Amino acid sequence: MSGIIKRRKTSDYAQIHNGALQQLEDIRSIGLISHLMSLPETWEIKKMQLYKKFGRGPITNAIAELEAKKYWVTIQYRDGKKTLYYYNVSDVAFTDSEVLNMIEEVNQGGFKITDISESFTHLLSIGENQQLKTDDNLSVDSSIVGNEQLMVNTSLSTVENRHLLNKYKKTNSNKKNNDKETLVINKELPPDEFKICLLNSCNEFYTEFAPTRWSKKQWNTLIEAFVTETISEGRYINVPADKIQGYAYQSLKNIAYKFDLKNGRIDFESIAKKRNVPFFNWLEVDTDDEMPY
Repeated sequence: MSGIIKRRKTSDYAQIHNGALQQLEDIRSIGLISHLMSLPETWEIKKMQLYKKFGRGPITNAIAELEAKKYWVTIQYRDGKKTLYYYNVSDVAFTDSEVLNMIEEVNQGGFKITDISESFTHLLSIGENQQLKTDDNLSVDSSIVGNEQLMVNTSLSTVENRHLLNKYKKTNSNKKNNDKETLVINKELPPDEFKICLLNSCNEFYTEFAPTRWSKKQWNTLIEAFVTETISEGRYINVPADKIQGYAYQSLKNIAYKFDLKNGRIDFESIAKKRNVPFFNWLEVDTDDEMPY
């Protein structure tokens, strides 16, 4: 007679939640989480060690299911020029609040998060927004809160933005436009999704253009107006999806230049000398002088 034999154990055993063992469908996922739960909590997870022991294919497939069902979290971040990874695994599915704590831990270390498991990409923009508030030490009134909340609700994180654009690149991978492969024209990218991508791309350049020019509230208003105008005037149709970030950067550069021009922050006389162009200061012309034309 066949059956399940359970033995009483007092040492050298691992406790694993039944939920994980019963909800996971791939035997490789069950095997991986069982192996990891048998290790001490201080153990540092390294994929290369797992690949070496069990093979790259089985581990890759196992992690994919664990991530999809929230038993595994991967956080990719930058330390200078190095790309590093932070892994966490549990036999009980991670909650949003637990993952937000992980994001905060990485941010507090002064690192830039560049990617996170797809099940938790929606938390990345929240974590970045909280970090931005902490770094700037802003005193926020109710109007600013409302405006910033709008930006959080309508803009994707860098990771989400990349996933969205990649979706359209893959969908159109076999199409050609002007003899250039994989060029995605935004007739295929709905205005609402283009708006989200453009908002996010603009916000990536906040630290480059906003300081010394606009407050956070002014920046949000400026970007919202720019993105809305791009959509309403139909300019977005001519911007390929994979060029949105470049379009955002060049547009912000032009807006910043006009701002500096209007506020007297550009020295035209020095620019003219560098370019060997005759310079005449019209603002200081005496009305009795003969005009130079």
